[in-house]
Amino acid sequence: MIALVDINEQNWQKIAALSVTEEQKAFLDRPIGIVARGYAYRSSRAKVIGIANKEQLVGVALVKDMDEEPACYDLQQFMIDQHSQNKGYGTEALRQILTQLSQERKYDCVEVCVNKKDAAALHMYEKIGFINTGYIDERVPDCLNLMYNFPQQHEAFTDVLLSEFTSSQFQAAFRQYFDELGITVKNWAELFQEMNDDTGNLAYLRTDQNGGVIGFLQFKPILFTSWFFEETCGFIREFWIAPAYRNQYHGSSLLHLAEQYFVQNNIRTSILTTNTASRFYEKNGYIIAPGCKAKNRDSVYLKHL
Repeated sequence: MIALVDINEQNWQKIAALSVTEEQKAFLDRPIGIVARGYAYRSSRAKVIGIANKEQLVGVALVKDMDEEPACYDLQQFMIDQHSQNKGYGTEALRQILTQLSQERKYDCVEVCVNKKDAAALHMYEKIGFINTGYIDERVPDCLNLMYNFPQQHEAFTDVLLSEFTSSQFQAAFRQYFDELGITVKNWAELFQEMNDDTGNLAYLRTDQNGGVIGFLQFKPILFTSWFFEETCGFIREFWIAPAYRNQYHGSSLLHLAEQYFVQNNIRTSILTTNTASRFYEKNGYIIAPGCKAKNRDSVYLKHL
């Protein structure tokens, strides 16, 4: 029977004695290196987890927090000793780790970076339910980024599609958003009137069961045209999640709502600019648009829907 155990002064040397095949050594740190990483990443709540079959240690894993958006658990290392492989131990241990993290639920998802050549590991993660996000970290270009999303809890929230911006909830949230950015507005009434007058301007507003604002995403279809071609793209304009609701998947959820709106209206490209949340958008399938420049000099990202 597989069980997850803490690493302590009595068993750490048994962890250090674990090994993998020569081929797997190219993909994984040494067991003692995994233990060392747990100490090095202690400020990120890193935890080294022993994997035992009855009384025998057969593997080790390392999980830490990743607070950069989109925030998630980072399954940084996971290994089963070469003499205990192909017995289902890895799959069972991974399921137990995911169950523990799901019960804690600090984040709604778990990320793992897997070398493209590690076919056995890729098969195991995909069998469990990890999905390739398509994001490639330039620091490890030979690795795929896989994500496991916990089943969504039934949260009490409401999404409303706004086509005008007179809502006091939206206006209060937008003021807080600009305040966080350090942007001063002399005439708020004029700004909100400009939003209303801007043809096609829309927003999804998400509120909790008490009417408090969870966040909003403002967007609009925008026509790009030349003398010969034209395309309507979905432009993500302003995007904000209330501090109390960050790192709870609301950001990705609102972004997906806007993308669904685009697709339903036969818009197949979503475009935006950002200078603060590039990793969030990359994890959600956006890539830098080569040759495309924004007038505000921010990076331009796009996603084909």
